[in-house]
This record gives sequence, structure tokens and C-alpha cells, in this order.
Amino acid sequence: MIRILICEDEKLIAERLARFVSNALTVPARIEKVHSIIQARHYLQNQSVDLLFLDLNLHGKDGFTLLGDFLSQSFQTIVVSAYTDRAIEAFEYGALDFLGKPFTQERIQKAVSRYENGLADQERQLKYLAVKCRRETEFVEVKTIKFIKAASIYSDLHLSTGEVKVYDKPLNQLLKLLPSHFQRVHKSYIVNSHFVQSIHSKKQNSYVLILSSDESVPLSRDKRKDVLSFLNLP
Repeated sequence: MIRILICEDEKLIAERLARFVSNALTVPARIEKVHSIIQARHYLQNQSVDLLFLDLNLHGKDGFTLLGDFLSQSFQTIVVSAYTDRAIEAFEYGALDFLGKPFTQERIQKAVSRYENGLADQERQLKYLAVKCRRETEFVEVKTIKFIKAASIYSDLHLSTGEVKVYDKPLNQLLKLLPSHFQRVHKSYIVNSHFVQSIHSKKQNSYVLILSSDESVPLSRDKRKDVLSFLNLP
């Protein structure tokens, strides 16, 4: 069953959106509605969802602040807003689709079909990760991440600048968000394939990936074949 949350401050529009989404679905779903960022934040902190329909103007507050808080979760987002000039920004946050208001049943059908057909994973456009730094949130460009190392329940993001940022979710959750050129190469490492230059054998059945920064990342023996095929390395 697909778990869907609609975050829309106008209740009549929320009801209409829920009806259109229900009509478009080909699988069972549970659809819930909230009408403010506070309600949505509380819901997402306590409930798991698969798909979020998000308005951007929620009683004068910016819906993107909600996405910034929950970038580490694996749900997909479809933005529904009259502010069509913010579509590019939505895709930078990793939104699956952007629906302008007023929306139609046909347009909702197309968005829902994209989700059901698995295009969410194939076309993920996530460009930033939200990293909590003391009392502030810093947005790290995904393209600057060379590799990620497990750090207990957290993850260390090793950046092309030489900096290391602590991300507050483990590798398995983080991998669900990242573009497909990020690969799990070891139980404790994810690597950005764009930075990989070669593979070296340290000793029998022991391998490392050499990055363009001259750093090395361990490569598990059981992942070697798949990683070599993906990276097109000899």
C-alpha cells in the first residue's frame, strides 16, 4: 500500500487533490491531509510516507523549508503550486514533478503514473543535501561529494574541497536519495563514480578504488565485479 501525504493549506483544494490522486492510482493507497508546515513536520517525524504532495505557500510559509528538513528521508515529492517560476528550484530539491495550479485530472494522472512506473529513481535530480551545523542548516552540493564513509548512525561526507561534513543519517538511508552514479562499494563506503580513476589490488583479494584526489577507498571483494562493470574499468 502506498502511503501518501498531501500538504495544502486550502482544504477544498486538498480534498480535490486527494480525489484526483485516488482516481489516478492503480494500487491501494492511504491518503492523509495536513494543512500547515507544523502539521506536516509533526506527521513526517512520526509516520513513514512514500509520496508527498506539497504546496509551496502554506499560510505564508515556504514549503521548501519542509523539504530542507526531511531531505534525508526516502519519500518522493510532487510539488503543487501556483508559483511556476519555482519549478527549477523544486527539481534542485529532488522533486519528482512540479504541477502548476490549477491542476487537472490528466496532469495528476501523468505525475502519479511517473511515480508508479518507477521514474522516481531513474530521474532523481537531487542536487543538495541538508547538513545540520549547530543551529543552522547548510546545503552541500551533491556533485562535490567524493565519497561517504559510515560513522555509526551517521555518515561522513568527504567533499572535493577537502572538508568533511557529518550527515545525520546512515549509509543505507542516504543511498536511497543519491543519484545513480553513487555506488555502495563497501559496507562502510559509498563512492561518487565521477571521482574514480582506477582500481588497485593491494594484495590477493584486497582492492581499493583510487580517486582523482589520490585518495583511496576500499572495495569489497563481493562488490568488485558489479562495481567494475558499472565503472567500466578493466
